Amino acid sequence: MGRRKTKYTGVYERVSTVNKFQGKPDVAYDYCFKVGDKLTWKCAGWKSEGMTAAEAADMRRDAIKEGKHKVNAAITFSDAWEIYRRDWLEAKSKTCIVTDKGFFVNHLRHRIGHKLLKDVTPSDINVILHDMRGLSEQTQKHVLGFIRRVYRKLIAWKMYRGDIPTDGMMPGKIRNERMRFLTHEEARMILAELDCRSPEFADVCRVSLYAGLRLSEIFHLKVQHVHLDTGLLDIMDAKAGTRQAFISGALNKTLQRLVEGRKPQEYLFTQADGKSPMQSLSHVFQRVVRDLDLNEGVTDARHKIVFHTLRHTFASWLVQEGVPLYTVADLMGHSTLAMTQRYAKLADSDRRDAVAKLKI
Repeated sequence: MGRRKTKYTGVYERVSTVNKFQGKPDVAYDYCFKVGDKLTWKCAGWKSEGMTAAEAADMRRDAIKEGKHKVNAAITFSDAWEIYRRDWLEAKSKTCIVTDKGFFVNHLRHRIGHKLLKDVTPSDINVILHDMRGLSEQTQKHVLGFIRRVYRKLIAWKMYRGDIPTDGMMPGKIRNERMRFLTHEEARMILAELDCRSPEFADVCRVSLYAGLRLSEIFHLKVQHVHLDTGLLDIMDAKAGTRQAFISGALNKTLQRLVEGRKPQEYLFTQADGKSPMQSLSHVFQRVVRDLDLNEGVTDARHKIVFHTLRHTFASWLVQEGVPLYTVADLMGHSTLAMTQRYAKLADSDRRDAVAKLKI
């Protein structure tokens, strides 16, 4: 039985001279691939067993990946990061590539990048954490999580067998809730200064401040998600699932300007090419906060003004206006009411007034 090519690369079919299927000679599907310099042949199965050329092609792709991983079994953490980035992150999230690359370059490359995966020890991880002691506990937690993700993915790809050096080292509950929110005057000052330095990013800040959106949610907004007639914003694939936000009067003119004359599929905020969505936080925000001395003398990170302070301010202003916490939780896209409970203290006066109404 000679092999003949199919339309799929590396997939061939063999016609049986003995077996028949549905009144015709049965067909076997074979595929081949190289592991190093060795050409390997595999039989995917017979047509009578339900096999198709397309499924054989899928099996070939999986076999190539597994074979490649076995050849490169002894790899360093730097190698592992490159494979993780190439084979996983690039197909998953460009935003994650930027974030994880920062973790690798800033905290891991010089410490464990040169080490084989099997040689990275918990002691190495402790040294990394010691180097990061001036950073927030949340950042440390993210870096440990990144290391663990790389190891787990390589284990799943059969590239590595052994322990994960971060096991048992994840910090406990992190208390990093933002305590600081802006006054109306501070918000006006920041937006006015941003309008002079970076009008586009000033609009990004307005969406966070007046609609309570996360930065990633803002970057994914498209023209078709803005419904000025109903006053609604579609927040797609958000952290706690798809939801809708309301367009306040303070935001209506901004969004009207952003969508005017543009196609439904266009992103509201784009990179220099005018097509790709914006992907990272502009440094201009922190420069404005610094130049306005709004963080002067502040040492507790929870009291410093950062971009997330805008979203925190949105919730704080609502609570101060007497909006119930469960409504704020819904508007913020919180998965549980417990996440909104931090704002309860801002409603103390409302609760006191309510209790004062009780009569004997």
